[in-house]
Amino acid sequence: MKQITKNEIYKHYIAVDWSKVNFAISSMRDNGIAIKTEEHPPNIKILKNCLKKFAGKKILTIEETTSTHWLYVELKDTVDRILVCDPFRNRLLWDGPKNDKIDSKNLCILLRN
Repeated sequence: MKQITKNEIYKHYIAVDWSKVNFAISSMRDNGIAIKTEEHPPNIKILKNCLKKFAGKKILTIEETTSTHWLYVELKDTVDRILVCDPFRNRLLWDGPKNDKIDSKNLCILLRN
């Protein structure tokens, strides 16, 4: 297994919040502060196409849920690294209003910082 160092830089930091109703995908560049967020119907082909649009090295984070293993298996060859996070340990995900777009933005911020 490859050792990940703190200095490893990715060009794209991406977060996905997946649900039965839709999925939200948020992304940040390595050199920017703007967060781009989109919502789509829950279709793995659509998600893979969204991820393939990002050129360069990319890291993806997803929340630990019942669909996490399936998402990991489906997406592992589409990104350079997948980081599964525990939403109960991320204070930013608990505070304030909740919906898929907000959650994916907050995950993206946590991933990049």
